[in-house]
Amino acid sequence: MTALPDADYIRDAEQNGIYSPDPVKCPVCGKRCEEIYLDITREVVGCNCCMKAVDAYEWFENMKEE
Repeated sequence: MTALPDADYIRDAEQNGIYSPDPVKCPVCGKRCEEIYLDITREVVGCNCCMKAVDAYEWFENMKEE
């Protein structure tokens, strides 16, 4: 199996020490994150660090019990 060649920016970073990506931080919690979540109006509501996905049916049943 042959390895894929590095992208140009990776080779440049290794050779010249130029590439230093800024980490993406959530505007809500301030943590470094991989995904940003938007509401229907495209407002940021959180990220994969500060939000949790739950099953809609389970959530609805729990709300009825409270």
